[in-house]
Amino acid sequence: MRLAIFSLLLSFPAMGFAGGVGTGFGEEMLVLMSARQAGTGGLALEDPWRDGTQLEANSVAMSGGYSWAGLGLQGRVFPFLRVGVDGFMFRSASVDRTGEYDDGSFREVDGKINIQEWGGRLTGQWEVWGGGAWRIAGLARASGIFQKLPDKSGAGGAVEAGGQAMYTGWGSRAITIWGMVGPLGGGGGRFSAWQVETGVGVLEKNPEGLVFNIPEGYGAGIECDILGEGLVHGGLGGVYWFGRPDSSGITVSFRGGVRLMPQSVQEVQPRGGLGVLWRWGEKWGIQFDYAYAPMGNLGSLQYATLAVRML
Repeated sequence: MRLAIFSLLLSFPAMGFAGGVGTGFGEEMLVLMSARQAGTGGLALEDPWRDGTQLEANSVAMSGGYSWAGLGLQGRVFPFLRVGVDGFMFRSASVDRTGEYDDGSFREVDGKINIQEWGGRLTGQWEVWGGGAWRIAGLARASGIFQKLPDKSGAGGAVEAGGQAMYTGWGSRAITIWGMVGPLGGGGGRFSAWQVETGVGVLEKNPEGLVFNIPEGYGAGIECDILGEGLVHGGLGGVYWFGRPDSSGITVSFRGGVRLMPQSVQEVQPRGGLGVLWRWGEKWGIQFDYAYAPMGNLGSLQYATLAVRML
């Protein structure tokens, strides 16, 4: 079973809000990920090294009427190179504009404000070794973002780089190790928020199943993130599915995990989600996934992903 973590490409960095929110240009991009990844504690566990093409729409809804929406396309352009491109937009409801006096006391509401952001990302996976039980690939991504604020505008960009290796020498079990650095860059007079991330995950399928005597499978993983400001975050999570995600039919997945984020708005963040994949024929499939992530006093994040898989 050719399983790995290609969703690293489209999802890094994958950890929700970092500590010290607002300390880096474009830091809110850290919440952008698929619902599959958000539901397992921020870990990318499930997506295979696909040989086909995938069109995917992602949305992130935040308490207070704020939301992100994105559309991406990924596919193989050479036998050794896979490329993905996606664009995204942030939408905010009109919010009260407030301030404070010199002594720090609250000043009355002074009208409404709107915030708009647009951006895009180009990702690549370069497979440098694919012989035997090992597959090794380099990962890279370039991102750009434009922010329109009430009193000013800004633009910036950043790059990320890393790699992943998968071992499939244990039958139906696949183990993946990954690492990533970035985003490194800046804009609007500020440096981007960056981190060093590393982790390991395992996926295994059970042809006869353990619960309902039908094909099943599971995945689990753990990762560690060292943030640029010196904090250490981490996550662990898992997924269990019923069905055959690599053949025709319906597959139902249940996900859960936790994110440990010291000095953030909610230091311990339990997360969960579910998904349904319907495949027909040899190559076609439609997949919908949903995930929920609490954010303490900021409310919550709700993720939804709809994908057309041309496998």
